[in-house]
Amino acid sequence: MNALIIGAGKIGTSVAKYMSEKGHKISIIEKNETVCEGFEKMKDVTLYCGDGCDPSILEKAGIKIADVVVAVTGDDEDNLVVAQLSKLQPNMPRVVSIINNPKNEWLFNKKWGVDEAESSTSIISKLIEKDIK
Repeated sequence: MNALIIGAGKIGTSVAKYMSEKGHKISIIEKNETVCEGFEKMKDVTLYCGDGCDPSILEKAGIKIADVVVAVTGDDEDNLVVAQLSKLQPNMPRVVSIINNPKNEWLFNKKWGVDEAESSTSIISKLIEKDIK
């Protein structure tokens, strides 16, 4: 599988490492040059330094062949832009996103180009609720 990850923070890097160990080909886009410089090299993972909301960077990183796009930046607006740009591609990759601000959960749906999304707040809340019951 070809996966394109937007955001090389803790989540993006962890997802890349996990998926590459499973034999998938991974591309990561990160716009923070300091993060790019300190990025740990991984097998089958290619890093692109640039803005994941820029269609030319997305194309360079392989959005046209991606099976899945993982939007895990710290900015919900950027994650939604990435989702919408992904759905404009002829290959229509599946889009998975993180939601940083729980107030934005209502936006992260198929209408906005997101196939699956979750916020850490909702995950933790569900786990607590489950434990209480």
